[in-house]
Amino acid sequence: MEKRTHAKHIILILLGSLILSFGIYNLNYQNNITEGGVLGLLLLLKNLFNIELSVANLIIDTALLIMAYKFFGKQFLIYSIIATFSFSTFYEVFESIGPLIPVLNSKFIVTILSGLFVGVGVGIIVRNGAAAGGDDALAMVISKITSLNIGNVYMIGDVAVLMLSLTYLSVYDIFWSLIAVNISGRTIDFIYNFNKSKLVKV
Repeated sequence: MEKRTHAKHIILILLGSLILSFGIYNLNYQNNITEGGVLGLLLLLKNLFNIELSVANLIIDTALLIMAYKFFGKQFLIYSIIATFSFSTFYEVFESIGPLIPVLNSKFIVTILSGLFVGVGVGIIVRNGAAAGGDDALAMVISKITSLNIGNVYMIGDVAVLMLSLTYLSVYDIFWSLIAVNISGRTIDFIYNFNKSKLVKV
């Protein structure tokens, strides 16, 4: 039974990584919509220095997840490594295939879709006991060792990365990115907390 539970979590983590990487490549990267946290930092590195997102993701996330291992244990680390490696692999696949969604004329629609894809992907991963990226692990650690709640930690990181992103994006693009980050955050909260009372009873 325990093996079946682990397998279910891993399958859902892979699904979340697939959805997340699809949204980041086909919506965020193709339409100049950035993210906060490590995802936003990766997009910043890609656009400024053409650093391969998949490689940078592995390096940054691995370092942060090793740090988080001390606080959250072995299972969290294993699941998070699976999420990190699968995101990088799926992103590389989408990058080699090329855009599957044409560049849309409506920034409003792109922003909503971006927020939903990122939110659903990250939400599924976090709900199944993993960090979707190093920023999730870092936010959990900072929240644990300081008086800041996890929402404030995310907000500080997101705003900082988005402000740095002004080096390659316009104020107009950052405005829509802030909306996308807000949508993804609310989606993550909804998925993570949905029906949680029933899950606890089971």
